[in-house]
Amino acid sequence: MASYAYEPVLSAKAWEFLCSLSRKRQQRVIKWINLLAQQPWRLGDYRTTDSAGRFLENIRLNGFLITYWADGPVEELRILDIVEL
Repeated sequence: MASYAYEPVLSAKAWEFLCSLSRKRQQRVIKWINLLAQQPWRLGDYRTTDSAGRFLENIRLNGFLITYWADGPVEELRILDIVEL
């Protein structure tokens, strides 16, 4: 099993979207999520903030926009949203 810097954790919204994709597209998105987990502090294409004031990174990857933040204390990469562009 691969070892990642952080464990990727998907929100219910992100999980629901991922499940709606074809198997091939799911595998592609999972690959990108795992690559992000290897570099959890990577900056996205742009940054937003949530209601708690936390910085959220937004990165465009091959037709998808992934919104995430790195939860340092528990070493998890929180994937909040995935949308198709």
